[in-house]
Amino acid sequence: MSTKKSMKHDTGYKLLFSHPRLVEDLITGFVHPDWLDAIDFKTLEPYKSSFVTDDLRQRHDDSIWRLKFKDTWLYLYLLLEFQSSDDYFMANRVMTYMGLLYQDIIRSQSLKKGDKLPPVMPIVIYNGSSDWTGPVAIDGLIDSVHPALSAYTPRLSYFLLQEKDTPKDYSQKHPNNLVGHLIAMEHCRTPDDMRACVQRLHQQLKTPQYQDIRRSFAIWLSRLLRVKLKQDSIPEYQELNEVDAMLAEQMTDWTLQWKNEGMKEGEKIGEKRGVRKEAAHLLSMQIRLKYGDLPAWAEQRIQQADTRQLEKWAGRIFAADTLDALLQ
Repeated sequence: MSTKKSMKHDTGYKLLFSHPRLVEDLITGFVHPDWLDAIDFKTLEPYKSSFVTDDLRQRHDDSIWRLKFKDTWLYLYLLLEFQSSDDYFMANRVMTYMGLLYQDIIRSQSLKKGDKLPPVMPIVIYNGSSDWTGPVAIDGLIDSVHPALSAYTPRLSYFLLQEKDTPKDYSQKHPNNLVGHLIAMEHCRTPDDMRACVQRLHQQLKTPQYQDIRRSFAIWLSRLLRVKLKQDSIPEYQELNEVDAMLAEQMTDWTLQWKNEGMKEGEKIGEKRGVRKEAAHLLSMQIRLKYGDLPAWAEQRIQQADTRQLEKWAGRIFAADTLDALLQ
């Protein structure tokens, strides 16, 4: 995916999450916290932040909302990740962005001594095809060298929505949840599947009250299809029925192209998994030869690690005196 294409697709994704209905469906359908009854979605509103990251560029792929939680505001920080692999250090990024958000709240609301900061719930939405491996809590990234230092280790976690784990028939079982339709279209394997998804969504949004959301979905789909089909000539449609008509017109050619692309992608994924499996097997053999039996906790860490981490462990096995020291 070229940088220019992915940036357009990313902005289309953010356009969808500029609608409170999508944010509400995200919380009720995928986060579904046990405190759901304590929040008032009628108060849901976007938060216009003015902070920037350390590289002086605003986080354009993020969306910040707030809503009433009992007698205070609850802030929702949505981080949209459009990568083929996960960001292992996402927890650190989340901690940085939340710190900047709190600084912005202190400044913009003129908080003073004794005032409390509002709660913030960070939500990471990941649409990659591989499993997310980064720790969802910041303390998972920090070396624990001594129990006495644990009191100074920050405590912060984020909610991870890994789209690939969503059941394939979710949008059919929950047609009122628009995020479910979005995820279904994101992971369509053929133009036929995409047409069926578009038609289901159009049926759900056919009334006039959803005109703005229909337009946002049509724009997002136009950009998504440019990326999936590598067709820069696809115009930016304004209605879902226009997208459906375009898919019907180009069905034969694009079905063949989609099939070829899928076969190539499958070969790449299979090759990548094979390399990781072999690296895990070789490391396990090295560990057994040097340290003896492989305990369950170590085997679990090895199975969760990516190829790069496995190779890193294999490279330092001769310098590590114990298995704990190696896998720390």
